[in-house]
Amino acid sequence: MAAVLKKRALAEYNKSFQDGPSSKKLHLAKKPLIGSSAAAFVGLLEKCKSSDEALQLLLRISDCLQFQESDVEEAIKKLSEHFQSEEESVVRVKILWLFCDIGLECPGANLNNLIDETIHLIKNETSHKVIAQGIATLLKLGSKLSEDKILMNRLVTVARDNLKDTSHQVKCRCLQLISELYPICPEPDRTVEMIAEANIIIKLLGDYSNAEDARVRCEAFQSLLTLHERGVTLSADLYEPVCAALSDDYEIVREVALKLVWLLGNKYPENSATLQDGETTIRLVDDAFIRICSAVNDLCMQVRALACSLLGTTRAVSDRFLLQTLDKQLMSNMKKKRTAHERGAELVRSGAWASGRRWADDAPGQLLEQAAVQLLPGGAAGAFVHGLEDELMEVRTAAVEAVCQLSMENPVFATTSLDFLVDMFNDEIEDVRLRAIDSLTRISHHIVLREDQLEIILGALEDYSMDVREGLHRMLGSCTVASKTCLEMCIDKILENLKRYPQDKRSTFRCVQRMGSKHATLVLPLTTRLLAVHPFFDMPEPDVEDPAYMCVLVLVLNAAAHCTTMLPLFEEHTVKHYTYLRDTMPHLVPHLPIGDAQQSRNENDETEIDDSAVRRFFDSVLQHIDNVTLSTSVRLKMLQSAEEQLNKLSEMEPMVSGAANFTALFARCVLSLHTALSATNGPPAHALQQLTTDCLRLQHQFSGVSEQETACVWQLSLRVCGARVVAAVQSACVANTGTGNSASSAAAAAALAAAAALAQHAELLDRLLASAGVEPDPFTIAVFQQLSQSGEHKPSTLARTIQPLLLAAPLPVIPKPNLKIRMCSASIIEPATDNDTVLRFCAGLITGVALEAEVVRVRDPSALRVRVAYPDTRVHALVPPRDHLRPLDHTNTNDDGTQNVRLLTKVLISHGVWTEPCGVDISVCLAVDEGGGREAAPLVELCRPVRVTVAPKPIKRGI
Repeated sequence: MAAVLKKRALAEYNKSFQDGPSSKKLHLAKKPLIGSSAAAFVGLLEKCKSSDEALQLLLRISDCLQFQESDVEEAIKKLSEHFQSEEESVVRVKILWLFCDIGLECPGANLNNLIDETIHLIKNETSHKVIAQGIATLLKLGSKLSEDKILMNRLVTVARDNLKDTSHQVKCRCLQLISELYPICPEPDRTVEMIAEANIIIKLLGDYSNAEDARVRCEAFQSLLTLHERGVTLSADLYEPVCAALSDDYEIVREVALKLVWLLGNKYPENSATLQDGETTIRLVDDAFIRICSAVNDLCMQVRALACSLLGTTRAVSDRFLLQTLDKQLMSNMKKKRTAHERGAELVRSGAWASGRRWADDAPGQLLEQAAVQLLPGGAAGAFVHGLEDELMEVRTAAVEAVCQLSMENPVFATTSLDFLVDMFNDEIEDVRLRAIDSLTRISHHIVLREDQLEIILGALEDYSMDVREGLHRMLGSCTVASKTCLEMCIDKILENLKRYPQDKRSTFRCVQRMGSKHATLVLPLTTRLLAVHPFFDMPEPDVEDPAYMCVLVLVLNAAAHCTTMLPLFEEHTVKHYTYLRDTMPHLVPHLPIGDAQQSRNENDETEIDDSAVRRFFDSVLQHIDNVTLSTSVRLKMLQSAEEQLNKLSEMEPMVSGAANFTALFARCVLSLHTALSATNGPPAHALQQLTTDCLRLQHQFSGVSEQETACVWQLSLRVCGARVVAAVQSACVANTGTGNSASSAAAAAALAAAAALAQHAELLDRLLASAGVEPDPFTIAVFQQLSQSGEHKPSTLARTIQPLLLAAPLPVIPKPNLKIRMCSASIIEPATDNDTVLRFCAGLITGVALEAEVVRVRDPSALRVRVAYPDTRVHALVPPRDHLRPLDHTNTNDDGTQNVRLLTKVLISHGVWTEPCGVDISVCLAVDEGGGREAAPLVELCRPVRVTVAPKPIKRGI
């Protein structure tokens, strides 16, 4: 009996019940607990006996802030009632905070009612904290209704009324609300009344810049900046009071005042500003520039850094003030020089007479005010000198950037500031040195380097940082040197530095390439010395693999392209070396009319690829493959021949290698799939694995692929997925006949995974075909029909249906050639392929292998991985840090949106004890995301792996 009652009690809590013989189930809906709990907490406010309990309850409401739409109004009403009866200000602040959160997060909240309730609650409030929170709530809620001009004017009126409060926090909130919510009309629609009202608001904000509290003064200036950003025109009359704030005691006020001075100076550059003597007038932008220069000597680091940054963005400054920033000599403080006659006339007007023996010998001295006496020079004198010599890195970095920005627009200033930028190459902070090098590179078209400057620059080539050295290589390749001696100094130092840092070889090659192109006339008198040409003796032939000799050849050959006078100076072995470098490094060596004339003419013709000829070749290769009247065997032989020809074309013509590799890889997949399906024992697992990898390469390794070609690739991948299902089901059947339960369960799991992958791929393919407007082939249509008919995708059912479809399906259609296709590829520079050095380390510990690789035409550099394959078939995919991926300096981005990156990282290798040294394969791969899952993303190799010989040795125990 007890069991029956227990069963009946449990049955009452079921969500469905059955009445009579009917099998229809009734599902009971249950309201969510989270939404009802917030409303329940609000209802409990009435029962709170103390303010602490109410505050804890409000915090719980804030944590689970989800109301039903019907409960929002009731909750606001209860919160408002509790606000009026609450004595503790902290609780009232939290209630206003909740008003803001409810209005912003709850969908059923009426923002107008919340704003009205908030205004009503703070109207008679006495606590400064509560009023400040109420204004902040009005600001956030009002920003959601900024289109309602009447409401915005009402909120601004409320803020203006509360500006009389004595609390700085309330004043700051009110000023912020006025600046952000004051209604502003577009400039063509503004009337005279609107402009006058805007001026009143500006005057109101400006008056509070003289408040006693520094935080209020800062917020007043910030509100003026906010109004300007929203489109309100600030008057030039604000300039004088803003300038007075530059000497404020608080750095927060000085910082905002600097921004306003810079803003007004750039907005009204041609207005006149009167100096302290009351007579001299200068342009407003010049006066603003001088005042910002004075802030470079401020006590606060943030003000100094901001001043340097603003100096670089100030435009239309007179040259005399710009040049004065680089000179520490004292100025006359911009006072007007008066003649002796004018000074004598002033003495006569003053009524003071002299004895006559000497002019103005007993005249009274001029009265000086205390504020007019300066112990240190002011104005623009040496502003950038002080900024570049500052003790803090932030100020020096900002000063270098400002000098660079001004130099890019003023050649005279660029020439004058060159010495100061060169001196920054010796800075103790690497970031400052890099910024100075980059700045000199950007202004290289304005400057010419002298010998004394080159000594400092070339001395920085010995820096331990690779970034600094490569930055110097870019700068030397962009700049112009003054004489032959300077060029000779550069070449000697570069060749000497190459022996010290052989890993900088590629960067050095690009440097000397640009130097040769820019200094062809200076290279001419150095040709005989660089190439070791003697007028009487035959000199030994240099080694063309020597990096130093290769640098000299790249320099001379690039100079010869602009100065054909040096071509007769080349010896026979130099011409042979030119041919070798032209074949191995065509991006560094230009075409020259030397050697066999017919050969050079043919080479010049081959460099210009005719698209029509390439298209005709593609058509001739693929013209009969899609001919249905031919037998399948004949078409397969033609497809194999086309693959071989396309592979040769990709080697011969680098410009069309992407299209040729894409079509050849597609043809290889078709051949491999047909061979795998024709196997007597079913598709081999290794063949299907290779097919899957090739399909992933077609999908992710190529860019510039059209939608039609993408559809062809995905339909081919669908056939591969079908073949994997067939192979997995056959393996599961074989495993079931055996005795091992673990093997059969693993095979069944593999079959289920293959079926799920087929269903997912078919779904993605359906979307792709619909968006591209491409008609599917007969096999794809049959698979779609089969998947739509069977609700449960059982592997055995799918295999029985798909296997005859695969065998009967015609060969996939080869997509038409698209010459815009480009292939993502990588080349590993270090470690070298012919490296026989054995890395020995203690087993169980870690050793690092330096890896340098260049990856071209990659869509997402963050998907790059470093694949490490050990001899025991263990494979690790390492994610390189983001700062180890650097852009290639010669070609950073491509026309198709892909990127070219340089990978500089350390590959960490670790393993147990080995009896003898073995090879570890390192390659650069692309991680492919196939829609999620717990398994690791498959990898697509971008280059051939490089083998590193490793020998983990046992740890020595004892002494």
